[in-house]
Amino acid sequence: MIKFSNLLDSLLLNSSKKKKIKILSDYFNSQTKKNKIWALSILSNSFASQLIKVRDIKELIKEKIDEEMFLYSYDYVGDLAETVSLLWPRNQIKKLHSYSLSSFMNDLKKQKSKDDLIIFIENFFNSSSPDEIYTIIKILLGGLRVGVSNELLKESLSKIGIRTKEEIEENWYGFSFPYYGFFEWLEGEDLPEKFNNKNLFHSFMLSNPFDENLVNKINIEDYKCEYKWDGIRAQITISSSGKIYSRNGEDISNSFPELKIKSNKVSVLDGELVIKKGNIIFSFNELQKRIGRKKVSLKTLSELPVHFICYDILFYNDLDIRKLSFENRRNFLSKYIQELNHPNISISSLINFNSWNDLRSIREKSQNNHIEGIMLKNKNSIYKRGRPTFCWYKWKRDPFLEDLIIMYAQRGHGKRSSFYSDFTFGCWVDNKFKSLVPIGKAYSGFTNDELKKLDKWVRDNTLERFGPVRSVKPGLVVEIAFDNLNFSNRHKSGVALRFPRFNRIRWDKPIEEVCLLDDIKKLIN
Repeated sequence: MIKFSNLLDSLLLNSSKKKKIKILSDYFNSQTKKNKIWALSILSNSFASQLIKVRDIKELIKEKIDEEMFLYSYDYVGDLAETVSLLWPRNQIKKLHSYSLSSFMNDLKKQKSKDDLIIFIENFFNSSSPDEIYTIIKILLGGLRVGVSNELLKESLSKIGIRTKEEIEENWYGFSFPYYGFFEWLEGEDLPEKFNNKNLFHSFMLSNPFDENLVNKINIEDYKCEYKWDGIRAQITISSSGKIYSRNGEDISNSFPELKIKSNKVSVLDGELVIKKGNIIFSFNELQKRIGRKKVSLKTLSELPVHFICYDILFYNDLDIRKLSFENRRNFLSKYIQELNHPNISISSLINFNSWNDLRSIREKSQNNHIEGIMLKNKNSIYKRGRPTFCWYKWKRDPFLEDLIIMYAQRGHGKRSSFYSDFTFGCWVDNKFKSLVPIGKAYSGFTNDELKKLDKWVRDNTLERFGPVRSVKPGLVVEIAFDNLNFSNRHKSGVALRFPRFNRIRWDKPIEEVCLLDDIKKLIN
């Protein structure tokens, strides 16, 4: 455990990608296979205890120290794992465990009830260092927040064997805990028997933001244009099992059973999930009602029918066509969609244009709530994971901008755990300017210097405290940018904003000049 704790410390204290890769590869090279398996599971967020929750850890520490001391400490430190690791009584330590990571995790898995797990944790804490306690809590609750992504893991794993990052990427989603054959394959052995890399999730090809400077750098005749749909990027694998994957490779088949399609041959489609009834595409807000459901009722299937707008194809009847040009893949896609003849799947139409001005006009006029802008795709581009240059571009319409008032602030996580960095903002209910209603939250769009000023303002203007959240005096106006908005019966305001973020902090603007709720609703198309 000590070595894994040291690993997390090193990753947290180093922001350099190059250094993180070396830290990870050195760790994997120095560990036994059992430790490597558990480390990979934890670092890739594949492990989380289902038995214990945040409140259980809080109750555990409150039994050891005064509750008020814990609350004050937690408010100051901001991170639960760090707070508990610092406060856990040292006088109860007998001797430090010599547990390896795998030994600890195997013992942890043996605890079958919450009561057994809490007794096990308490005994372990009593003979562990603060760093180990911190590590254990992070493992139990998930959310390491040490700046390690799957991409970084793949890069580091490519340094400990003979496999390239591209090879690891291709087969990544075919392995899961306990990673049978994975580390052997990294060192040169064959893939495990019955390993089928066609029937896996395949990392998406991503687009780059379009910049007007590109007008003089790319040949417009090399590009095709489509609408950028405001839905959920998804991948449909039509095979003997039939799967639907999210953009992160999560299996979301149960949420969209009408798109689980089985076939003896493997075909893989790339596109956007939307809610469509008749010829009308509904807002993203309606689509959210289908997300995360393990079982979908017949009523939901009828009222919120999902539709897949398909814009690319990776495999066609067992044939890998990712190395073909976009134009050729479109021909295969058109043919396959006709063969499939599925009522919930259609092909994304291409938009005719002759000039940059045509494209600007199309982008500016794409004001429907289910369209975010346009996509430009190089007709000669192969399907390549990541964001290759001069291939795909997203040219989103300009965001909405509104001045709104900060109402609540919450502590952040990780490096931001000491700052109030998550803000709830609102607008006036009516022109009496007496009541505010929250309409969204944002935690990005400001610099580190601005964050320090915001944090000080929150502390100086706090009205009430609700755990990690503070309500503040109405006094600070911020200009919020957001991509879209829709009506929502899940929010008190009746409005839901899409991707809100700070655009400017209006330190000197009077709160009376902030808009009314009706003004916000009038923006909805």
